[in-house]
Amino acid sequence: MGKPTLRQQAYARILDMIETGECPKGSVTSEVQLGRQLDMSRTPVRAALQQLELEGFVRIASKHGVLILDSSSQRVGDLLELIASMALFAVSAVFPAGRESLRAWSRDRAEAYRTLCDGDPENHGALAAFEYELLNGLVQRCNNGEMTKTFQTSASRLFWHRNVRRWQAPHAGRTREQVAKLIETAGEPPEAFREALFDYLHTLKLTWQ
Repeated sequence: MGKPTLRQQAYARILDMIETGECPKGSVTSEVQLGRQLDMSRTPVRAALQQLELEGFVRIASKHGVLILDSSSQRVGDLLELIASMALFAVSAVFPAGRESLRAWSRDRAEAYRTLCDGDPENHGALAAFEYELLNGLVQRCNNGEMTKTFQTSASRLFWHRNVRRWQAPHAGRTREQVAKLIETAGEPPEAFREALFDYLHTLKLTWQ
């Protein structure tokens, strides 16, 4: 893999600034200001911002600067529902012909989940990362590159790996049970998975920061 282009470097750095709060949500910045911070010309910064605007992280207002978008409850809810819909579609599409494959995957994920929870149940970041990979793995089973990309972009817009409130008290116990149920029902008929998924989605919406 070659060295990242300046646009890719600018994109990664600006996204990290948004995720870490260096560019707070709701704040306004500019190409010129970001260029100074990154020690880059405006061209790669502009290209990176255009990509970030397409992905819903910023809004570029001509002559007014760059607005770092906040995550409204409606926007968060829409993205969580989109992710849940993709996971359900994947299980429903794969199950008829790939039941045994799904069951084997479910057993493997269940063992990995038990190991993680038994090892360090307070490692909230690791639990959130496992949860992300669980959903990502389900979506990937459709072998649909566009849907996988949509899932990954949606999770990125939600700052999935940094949002760990559901893994902390008082929500931790319920979330652990719901994730275990998702894994268990992934190898069962889609109706069982749908019920577990909607229960899980409800908790996600309640606990998302």
